Amino acid sequence: MMRGSGFWGLLGDRARESLTAVARSRVFPAGTALCMQGEPSTHVFILLSGWVKVISVTSEGREILVALLGEGDVVGEIAGYVTGYRTATVQAIRTVRSLVVGAEQFEAFLDTHLEAARAHRRLMAEHLRAAHESQRGKIVTSGPERLASLLLDLADQHGEPAGHGLTTSLPLTQQELASLIGASRSTVTRALSHWRARRIILTRQRNITILDQPMLQRIAGR
Repeated sequence: MMRGSGFWGLLGDRARESLTAVARSRVFPAGTALCMQGEPSTHVFILLSGWVKVISVTSEGREILVALLGEGDVVGEIAGYVTGYRTATVQAIRTVRSLVVGAEQFEAFLDTHLEAARAHRRLMAEHLRAAHESQRGKIVTSGPERLASLLLDLADQHGEPAGHGLTTSLPLTQQELASLIGASRSTVTRALSHWRARRIILTRQRNITILDQPMLQRIAGR
């Protein structure tokens, strides 16, 4: 669901220079869409900084937050392989700097840079493994366990010191948290309310501070 340095971080200087030469740089302000579900998949994005939400709209019109992607990740290449059209909308959470590369140019780059092709295959395999683990987790763990684990991951990657706690810097709604863990919003609301009462967390609008990290780790089964 959330990764470290990603594809860009695995490339050497020569590969980066070659990819930059066939790309254009773009800055996407917070809240703007990099691409929209249903559009032709004509190019890919290499995220250099910032984080995005990957949002899918169901046939009933319900929005589901599928994933969070960040620095170093490649966005949009899978749709080109599968359908030729965007399977989700990608929206900047905060300001995003990105390289935008034509789909054909990206394929040609992978064909001529074995290091980059290996890195890309490795990440695709990791994504597949993470998806399988996520599906398994929804079967063998409870909603509160998955929520606790998600909050710990968010704090690990986006946590900012706040008194005796860690505040996550990504503004996510309760419905978005529920989408990420495959649970109902009511499950998230009850768990957050219970943890607030026990002084495990402190919540403000789209902002969660972890006050008792060891306890949250125990709830997550870590």
